[in-house]
Amino acid sequence: MEKLSNSSVMEKEAAKEAGLEILRKLGWPLDSGFADMDPRFWDFTTGHLFGQVWARPGLSLRDRAMITLAVLLAVDADRGSMNHLRYAHNVGITEEEVRELIIQVGFYAGWPKGAHAMARFSAILAEPGNGYNNKTTDLGENKKETK
Repeated sequence: MEKLSNSSVMEKEAAKEAGLEILRKLGWPLDSGFADMDPRFWDFTTGHLFGQVWARPGLSLRDRAMITLAVLLAVDADRGSMNHLRYAHNVGITEEEVRELIIQVGFYAGWPKGAHAMARFSAILAEPGNGYNNKTTDLGENKKETK
């Protein structure tokens, strides 16, 4: 096994700290169970995925969250999409934008995937304190008012 140099260890730690900062900005819990399940997997997730890929320049955190959410919904990644759906509002993605994203993805990736995604998102919206303002959930806006 190759021993890491001091600079490699420092780079690895800096990437992990950058990854933890990204997770904080996303509003995700820092103890998602990965650390207990497999500490090496957690280190790789925080250091490489979030600390290097998500921290790259060129796209905003909001843009990365939208792109990631679209891909996860397109492949019907049930568990993988839940945190992205649940915490998208922390980077400024509105409930209406999530709904539109689901419709767009459903059309191109398959309507059953879109329906499954909308069901997951609706379950999140039903959670108390979900973080979305829920002002757009009145889908009856085109109904005539009865007196």
